Amino acid sequence: MAAEPTDVRMARLEGGYQQTDRRLSEMQVDIRELRGHLDHGFSGLRREVRQQFYWLLGILVVGILVPLHLRLLSP
Repeated sequence: MAAEPTDVRMARLEGGYQQTDRRLSEMQVDIRELRGHLDHGFSGLRREVRQQFYWLLGILVVGILVPLHLRLLSP
């Protein structure tokens, strides 16, 4: 196996670095897209949880106030 000139080895390394840089850039774009999808999904989930919480809170308040109201108004 003959030793390759330094220029050839350097060119191969530079090509490898460029390919690695391109792949990392593509991965960065993919991660940003995934983050956007996750943010969108979690915002919908938060909205649903908030809505369910308000319903539960309303039911609890009514469940407490109605008996108090009936007890105070009963002769």
